[in-house]
Amino acid sequence: MAGNNSGDNQLKRGAIGGIALVFLVIAAAAPLGASATNTPLIFMLGNGSAAAFDFVIIAVLLLLFSVGFTAMSTHITNAGAFYAYISMGLGKRFGTAAGFVAVAAYNLLSVYLVSAGGTFASSIIEMELGISIPWWVISLVFAAIILTFSYFGIEGGTKFLMVCLVCEVAILAIVDISVLVQDGPGAYPLDVFSIDMLFNGGVPGGIGLGVCFAFLCFIGFEATAIFGEETRNPRKIIPRATFAAVIVIGLVYSLSAWSITAAYNAMGTDVVTVSQTAYDSMYHDVAVMYCGDIIGHLFNWFLLISNFASWMAAHGMASRYLFSFSRANLLPKAMEKTNKAKSPFVACCVNMVLGLGISFVMALCGLDPYSEVGAICSSIAIVGIMMIELIVSVAVIVFMRKHNNDAGFGHNVFQTTIAPILAFIGMAYVLFLVLSNFNLLTGYEDPFINTFIGGLMIIVGIIGYIIAVVKDKKGTLVDPVDIDVDEEITEQGKEIGPGDFNIGMG
Repeated sequence: MAGNNSGDNQLKRGAIGGIALVFLVIAAAAPLGASATNTPLIFMLGNGSAAAFDFVIIAVLLLLFSVGFTAMSTHITNAGAFYAYISMGLGKRFGTAAGFVAVAAYNLLSVYLVSAGGTFASSIIEMELGISIPWWVISLVFAAIILTFSYFGIEGGTKFLMVCLVCEVAILAIVDISVLVQDGPGAYPLDVFSIDMLFNGGVPGGIGLGVCFAFLCFIGFEATAIFGEETRNPRKIIPRATFAAVIVIGLVYSLSAWSITAAYNAMGTDVVTVSQTAYDSMYHDVAVMYCGDIIGHLFNWFLLISNFASWMAAHGMASRYLFSFSRANLLPKAMEKTNKAKSPFVACCVNMVLGLGISFVMALCGLDPYSEVGAICSSIAIVGIMMIELIVSVAVIVFMRKHNNDAGFGHNVFQTTIAPILAFIGMAYVLFLVLSNFNLLTGYEDPFINTFIGGLMIIVGIIGYIIAVVKDKKGTLVDPVDIDVDEEITEQGKEIGPGDFNIGMG
């Protein structure tokens, strides 16, 4: 077995249940923050009023991906998630290379959230209280709070994220219901779900940027597998939580986009026109117009909470990738240590130092913390995560073709082949659209800069593969399957057997 099983490198088994996992994952997607900041970009740069349809399409695509993804999860439970899945399907060398991409992508996502979280919070506090606080000061305060939650284990942080999520969804629901009640069902245009609107609505990016920005709003749904080792009965809960998270996220985004479209239609204008002059406040403006100033103020504060919650959830995901790679002897061993609360606190600290350090250094070099630091790091992370999801689709097909006749398998052809192929084709197209419109994500027009930024994750993957080959030839490359996470545990006096935490095959 790789690593030791002394208990000081073990995550807390059975710490969270299915509902808590769903809340954690949806909080990572930041429904209020994504709705208020990303959806207006679809209106302005994508296919306009078809934003509601874009979210439905991406939700269906990710549900197809989840069919194979969750079938795999019934046989593998590991905090390395995609790293472990790809290793099982395509071999430990390829899995290690993809794992390095995942480690880099999720930690760069944290850099983005350090910058974005501080920037949005600074703006909201100045708007609501008239106090000007530098973004980096707020980021340091947020970082301290997040690390405090991390130290005491996943349960407390998850409960806090559940509260945050309730606030986010509640404010969106209040606005949506207010629009429906005041303007009636007739204000909701059905043509937003038409094929013509999908391909011909809006300017200048059309469907390309529409589905691109919609896809960005779902980043983090795959966290169900990352937190699998800390979930009760993960082989049952991960599939249910994954499907539930994608469906709920898709409905929240789509209904909110449709309601905003209806509200502006009822006012005699359209979302494309409004987004060109007030894209950063159009959701808040509708909240004030339909619900009053109090809801408008709550909207701002809940938006601040949404960005904080997203950072906190992404921090947990990135930290567990660092922990997983350390446990596999691919990163310094210190990060595999867990504290008394069974939290990977060393990895949490490393992730936070990396996030703060990179964002602060880039800002000191003169880059704007949101439009440049955030844009660059999030763009790189998005490309990396999408690349990994494409590879996971292939790994599912290979793994299932090899083992589906074994005892404990028996998945149907839709799970093992059809859904993964459809997901691969759809996500490949979305990745193509992302790269084709990369300048609008990074904010840079120089083709060389965009090519370099867009290709960084490929470079990371190549370096990771070289490291894997060298370690494999030395006989020191760990296969995630050999890392024992199956030990029996006792949770609230109830023994849970090894089968509930199986990392191996069915």
